Amino acid sequence: MSGKLTVSKLRDELEKRGLDSTGLKPALVSRLDDAIAEEAAEASKKGNNLKDDEKQDGKKRPSRALPDKEETKDAKRVKVEDVSELTVTELKEALSSRGLSISGKKHELAERLTETVEAEAKVASEDGKMVVDKNSGGDQVKVEDVSNMSVKEIKEELSARLLSVKGAKAELVQRLTDALEADKNAIKEEDISGMSLKELREALTTRCLSAIGKKSELVERLTEAVKAKDAPANKDATVVVVKKGRAVLDQYIDDKIKANHHVYEGKMNGKMEVFDAMLNQTNLGDNNNKFYVLQLLEADSGKNYYVFNRWGRVGVKGQQKLFGPWPDALPAIGEFKLKFYDKTRNHWEERHNFQTHANKYTWIEMDYEDDSDKKSAEDDKQGKSASKKSETDKSETKKPDPNKPSKLNPRLKEFIELICNVNMMKQMMMEIGYDARKMPLGKLSKSTILKGYEVLKRLAAALDDKSSSARRSIQELTSEFYTVIPHDFGFKHMQNFIIDTPQKLKHKLEMVEALGEIEVATKLLSNDNDEDDDPAYTHYKRLNCEMEPLDTTSDEYALVKQYMEKTHGQTHYGYKLELLNVFKLQREGENDRFQNFEKDPNRMLLWHGSRLSNWTGILSQGLRIAPPEAPVTGYMFGKGVYFADMVSKSANYCCTHANDPIGVLLLSEVALGGMNELLRSDYHANKLPAGKLSTKGVGRTFPDPKEYKTLENGVVVPVGQPISSPLSMGCLEYNEYIVYDVSQIRMRYLLQVKFNYRYGH
Repeated sequence: MSGKLTVSKLRDELEKRGLDSTGLKPALVSRLDDAIAEEAAEASKKGNNLKDDEKQDGKKRPSRALPDKEETKDAKRVKVEDVSELTVTELKEALSSRGLSISGKKHELAERLTETVEAEAKVASEDGKMVVDKNSGGDQVKVEDVSNMSVKEIKEELSARLLSVKGAKAELVQRLTDALEADKNAIKEEDISGMSLKELREALTTRCLSAIGKKSELVERLTEAVKAKDAPANKDATVVVVKKGRAVLDQYIDDKIKANHHVYEGKMNGKMEVFDAMLNQTNLGDNNNKFYVLQLLEADSGKNYYVFNRWGRVGVKGQQKLFGPWPDALPAIGEFKLKFYDKTRNHWEERHNFQTHANKYTWIEMDYEDDSDKKSAEDDKQGKSASKKSETDKSETKKPDPNKPSKLNPRLKEFIELICNVNMMKQMMMEIGYDARKMPLGKLSKSTILKGYEVLKRLAAALDDKSSSARRSIQELTSEFYTVIPHDFGFKHMQNFIIDTPQKLKHKLEMVEALGEIEVATKLLSNDNDEDDDPAYTHYKRLNCEMEPLDTTSDEYALVKQYMEKTHGQTHYGYKLELLNVFKLQREGENDRFQNFEKDPNRMLLWHGSRLSNWTGILSQGLRIAPPEAPVTGYMFGKGVYFADMVSKSANYCCTHANDPIGVLLLSEVALGGMNELLRSDYHANKLPAGKLSTKGVGRTFPDPKEYKTLENGVVVPVGQPISSPLSMGCLEYNEYIVYDVSQIRMRYLLQVKFNYRYGH
């Protein structure tokens, strides 16, 4: 049985037993099997001794909620239902054995232990499922079987991998075959320790992770990334969403209540307010990462009211309680407000001026206003009672015809479906740590995202602080960040996730940037009409950006392809780019905005890369500069828009991997004017010297200027083969170009590319 466990699980089991957890997988399996056999023998011996005792006593000895140390070395065997019966001493012993804080009153200790025990139970359950799944290897799809599968079977496999199920059977077969080949070549956890330093750095870079540090640090970093990617999907993540009005009913409310109730909306300060609150509290010192849900429920008939509470550690169901019913709204409102104050020390009416308090929850502001809400309000005015209609009630809705031809060119249609996929956005955010199940994408308000930036800005200042109190500040600010931007760490110890290096800070900064892009995208995509027979065309029109597929035999296409193929850096050897599509762009308003720079003599066609989840926001809103709330230390040459003349420099920001190899790259016409050339980073480079329009970070390797091409309109395309300058003394390998005014940018071409990896990254 031990052979079915991952290396990580094997090490966990060995460490629980106080045994050596170092070495390769075969050694770990052998060590754990020996330990299990020894435990079984010991248990059998104890069982015989117990029977002898019973014969002498004539009765069994009563069991205890928490076993004595003489009875077992594992003081962790506590059930949720037993926690309330434990004494303060027993509670503290159970918490201490888990490395948790033992400070506080009895009810606080009980709550802390309950959350942890629930998390442990969940993990144990998932471990069991994992072993069962891996034992059923006969059901796994093989590459050679794909061509014989039905379309339905292929679509089920693709859907399980969160891949597109659009297209003819031949396309589906190829898509699934590519995914299975990638699965075969994927990095295995047990192989990481044997990788070279070069391979480790390449694998980390392709995952958009820091490749800086000693080999042991790189091994640990990559191991965590692979473990996160291989973690079994949470089956509970798929739930039926019931939304009536502007708020989604909590998924764990009893179905009978859900069927006849909605979240109450009442007038406060002259406008309608939603009585729905998501509270969060993260405290690294106490290993807390918990939530509290508050919802005031009103019967659809308006005749009774409940207050629903649910609380626990992030990632588990937790506990819940339903108060009521009341025949009138007022006592229910009173209960809701009282609970909100008790948990936050803030009055509900004053939550928009929220003040955080130690050991209390923080209110996470959500956005209830979107186009679909406005439509519901309009329907209400027309007497349709749309606000009382569940999103799951589609019985009277006409289904779109998937076979009806789109108004879009097939190449463009497929691309729009790729970048406007909300499930893809959710998956990408979960991969980088955001808890999209707890805080649905699109409901996180813009003010909360800005608050995330602001906490990171203070964290950056704390990282620069060399005083003795800096460590404490970093811990407190990390707790605050995870409180504002929810993360699911499961049962892991929170101290492992402290944001205490510039690399970790930059990673979280990229997460918040992606959340900002997705906030824009989900608003744009939220008003989908179920009767729309051409959703791709509808999404395309909302982008306000004309996109024309280039003829693959045209000179324009040939130039773009040549630029891509020639400017791949030698240090980015882990993958090759394959050009799938090129679209010519004309974003609404950009030509007018660019007029002041039309005659600039230093205009270049430059690369920009970004995650797949960001492109709906970028195309609809344009490239943007980080807000004032963001820390400057996250940007090498200050807050601006960054470009490159080497395609692979920008391609690394696409954050693809072997299982999701499709990326998007942008070519923009950038008015650079006079450039302030720098050899090293300068966080305040946006304060340009007089007469300068941009910053150039000078790299050691760059396209050969002798091969540059100049277009008819004067734009320079740096399409040369890479050459190196022995005279360059800077820290950059490749050039970077930064502008601090978005009106200096005109988007020209969008490339859909496939990353063909040498390794299973």
